[in-house]
Amino acid sequence: IHSHSDACPLLSFQPESKLFQGITTEITGNCGISILPSTPESRDEIGRYFFSQLELPAGSLPQLGVSGLEEYARMVADHGCAANYGQLVGHGTLRGAVMGFVDRDPEPEEMEQLKDLLERELRAGAFGMSLGLIYPPSAFCKREELVELAKVLKKYDALLTVHMRNEGPRIFQAVDEMIDITRRSGVHLQISHLKLMGKPQWGRSQELLDKIEAARQEGMTITCDQYPYTATSTSMTALLPKWAHDGGRAALLERLRDPSRQLKAEIAAEMEDRGGADRVMIAGTHGCRPEWEGRTVAELAEELKLSPADTVVHALDCCGGRVACIYFSIDEGDMLNIMKDMDIAVGSDGYGLSFDRSITITDPHPRSFGTFPRFLELARDHRLMPLEDAVYKITGLPADILGLRDRGTLAEGRIADITVFDAERVRDTSEFTDSVRKPEGICHVLVGGEFALRQGRSAGGRKGAVIRRESGGPV
Repeated sequence: IHSHSDACPLLSFQPESKLFQGITTEITGNCGISILPSTPESRDEIGRYFFSQLELPAGSLPQLGVSGLEEYARMVADHGCAANYGQLVGHGTLRGAVMGFVDRDPEPEEMEQLKDLLERELRAGAFGMSLGLIYPPSAFCKREELVELAKVLKKYDALLTVHMRNEGPRIFQAVDEMIDITRRSGVHLQISHLKLMGKPQWGRSQELLDKIEAARQEGMTITCDQYPYTATSTSMTALLPKWAHDGGRAALLERLRDPSRQLKAEIAAEMEDRGGADRVMIAGTHGCRPEWEGRTVAELAEELKLSPADTVVHALDCCGGRVACIYFSIDEGDMLNIMKDMDIAVGSDGYGLSFDRSITITDPHPRSFGTFPRFLELARDHRLMPLEDAVYKITGLPADILGLRDRGTLAEGRIADITVFDAERVRDTSEFTDSVRKPEGICHVLVGGEFALRQGRSAGGRKGAVIRRESGGPV
């Protein structure tokens, strides 16, 4: 239910890492970042924006945005794919298409354009809109803009998913913001990758869950997803303040070439919020500085004889702003407590990647390779819930959240998207410094009744497609 595989069904290689962990359907376009929509004027810039956020190999796909869901569905059908893909409209992409990558409020006519473009994609079958409130340009928006767009989603009974403005020191204020938007619009809110980052927040997971449950008791519809790891992963640019992104990627890189004292101070503060320089590991530099990969910012700073903040500036400047990092900032007890909540689905927050080391040359976050086996493994080994409840959290619950009535449970007449696994043997084998590894215990995967994986090996099935929200019109 939480994936960034928008481009994966169009890649020049087979993106196997999701299939081998038993995934038959991915909902993409999360965290405000989607491959669509774009206009003729914004197409190239949207493409550059989308790919700058990804861990995909350079040159694996042309640097282009996609006009909308109709074009995307045609492209995927022409290419052929092994799994199913549903699409969210990324708020950052939507804003970029209408306004460009600027830090200001939309003018009244721009607000109408945002609504119209969102409605067009909802009518085409998009499942909703995603927010990435730490990623510009989505981060530039104020609450009133989000309330207005959420009302459009409510009209179509579509989802509002959110990477909240803060998941660390200000996480409770960030939840309050989203509850207020939900209350004022009536939208179904889906909180992405629920977690508490940074040691000062550790041990507060029940308080967080209670706050969300209190909103549900008011009558609001709030669901969540979570990945079963104690480390997060995103671009190193997440350490930069939002104002540094004003004007798009070219303006950001210019600021990195001549960094102000304020920029470096705000980088240092954000890094401390995430646990410190020794808990930020460089995972990928897209071939620019492979010798840095697997090193922490603290280790690299010592070698370069720079401060940690200067090291971040230097790394981003050297790599054109494309550095993927892993942040070790979550408490295991909180992770397991959140995992037990039966209103919280499992989502990878990852990509469909290749196991071929000549293609996937870095070590992305293990969640792209082992999320679902790891969840089943933890549920089993920690006795968190019965097996049927664990299966529900990865099948029936996300289908219910999305309004999918033709899949998600095994029943006559439903689409045969089926994973067969060994409940006692299933496990994640990926490590943070050696992640490109297949999980164990996934036996067969069928998509639309056709084997895509048989006896743990690719069967070459291509029955996947772009799926759409069942009601394309307003309710």
